[in-house]
Amino acid sequence: MPAVVFSISANGVDVTDRFVGASVEMTITDGEGLRADTLQITLDDLDGSVEAPTTGAILNPIGGYEGETRDFGLFAVDNVTYTGWPQQISISGKSVAAKSLAKQREPKAYPTKDYPTYGDIFTEITGKVGLTLQMSASLKSIANPYEAQSEEDGLEFLTRIGEKINATVSVKSLRLVVVEKGAGKAASGGALDFIMVAPGLNLIQYSVNEKDEPKHEEVEATYYDRGKNSRETVTAPTGMDGPKYLLRAPYQEKDEAERAAKAKAKELVRAQGDATFVIDGSPFAQAEAYASVTGCRPRVDGLWRVKSATHTFSATGPYTTTLQCEVPSS
Repeated sequence: MPAVVFSISANGVDVTDRFVGASVEMTITDGEGLRADTLQITLDDLDGSVEAPTTGAILNPIGGYEGETRDFGLFAVDNVTYTGWPQQISISGKSVAAKSLAKQREPKAYPTKDYPTYGDIFTEITGKVGLTLQMSASLKSIANPYEAQSEEDGLEFLTRIGEKINATVSVKSLRLVVVEKGAGKAASGGALDFIMVAPGLNLIQYSVNEKDEPKHEEVEATYYDRGKNSRETVTAPTGMDGPKYLLRAPYQEKDEAERAAKAKAKELVRAQGDATFVIDGSPFAQAEAYASVTGCRPRVDGLWRVKSATHTFSATGPYTTTLQCEVPSS
């Protein structure tokens, strides 16, 4: 296997050499959701000589193997902790773009006549905070019945409407990425690579948890049909047995109700189990991909949807990737 390599720059300057002589561990979590991507650096600073980045510094971690490295994006340092004895420094950071969205708190209405699709809403908000929008075409074209940002910040607002259209909304470097939840696709529409997981190949350890969560045969949602002047219903099957699950809040139109029912049906399936797989470091493993597991045992082998991929680099240990997974919904 090629040699593991990683580096860290602060405000555009490579600071990796500052940590020479210290025991370094760098952990990057690539997750779904706007608050999920984080960076954690731990330094064993025995003689107190290491100069740590200050809060507010912009860090850019890069890691992987010789000839196969990944730029994990930009993180703003939000906390530096010094402890002793022995002396240690812990540095944590959050996605730069996510912090910008958290500051965007501007009450605004998004009426249909000015913002006919959800793509128009996402384009407006990302432009305000200097992000590039990468949104799958199928989500971008969904009609906007009417949305409004009230006292929410940008993170909360985009997360809320992402749930309505069954989308995962996340920040990767300076891009806002919006993809269909559980589809295993990138914003371009292309499929993400499967992450192969197997003993003897890359699997270090695993844990699978089957949950006795309530099962429902279908999800029902209601909407008001103005033409008929009546309340109508739509349903979405889950593929499981059990009673009907009712979404109590009414929706404005049929398409919106159908999307909500389908999204909830998939969520109910995903809630039936979760798993953790620790594998040899895989730089390009990321949330929304699928882990294809073989060679373990029945009810463990198969496809799992990756909710987050945590990459841990260490000066004194191996590079590993931890996959937090759930039951795929399709």
